[in-house]
Amino acid sequence: MSDIFISYARADRPRAAAVAKALEDHGWSVWWDWKIPAGKTFRQVIQEQLDEARCVIVLWSVKSVTRTWVIEEAADGAQRGILVPAFIENVRPPLGFREIQAADLLNLA
Repeated sequence: MSDIFISYARADRPRAAAVAKALEDHGWSVWWDWKIPAGKTFRQVIQEQLDEARCVIVLWSVKSVTRTWVIEEAADGAQRGILVPAFIENVRPPLGFREIQAADLLNLA
């Protein structure tokens, strides 16, 4: 089980890695990669990780605001009251997520 599940678009993988490292450096366990064990499906692993996470961080970017998987993962976190959105690009979040205060990570290296 991970403390934090990071949802992001594959194109934003380098930024997701930086966020994950920063969180891990502060002692949090993070699931953010698409490592699917043999015998399991992508959908199974994602659902298991989401169900077990204590926090879901969604990284909003030009790519992620249009990705169905990212929006579904964010919706799961919002429904459970554990969503923490963060901007990694200057974008407008999808409908349903605009009232949730987001962290500004625009200048994260």
